[in-house]
Amino acid sequence: MTPREAHQAISQLHVQLINITSEDQEQEVRGIALPVLDAVLSSVRGSLLEADPVLATLPDLISPEAIETGEPIRAVDALLVVGQLEIALDRAMSARPKNEGTARLI
Repeated sequence: MTPREAHQAISQLHVQLINITSEDQEQEVRGIALPVLDAVLSSVRGSLLEADPVLATLPDLISPEAIETGEPIRAVDALLVVGQLEIALDRAMSARPKNEGTARLI
């Protein structure tokens, strides 16, 4: 995933979670959305974890057991993590030298 692709994925997820939580603060992410959410978060977070002190302190939002059992998570919790990932990704992209436009984070 390129930095641009990662940013697009996180930004889209951020917008979707804002829309969901604005209607219902207790809305849950469940079913097929759980592994999709986990895949996006893992791919972006894994590439940034070592470089970002805030992300290094975040626990995994979705455990493998939660995905297996379909245990829902609150959308507002996911929103908090996605927002921090978006900020970290923005920092990482702005810190890259301009000639690394095609470099991959992952």
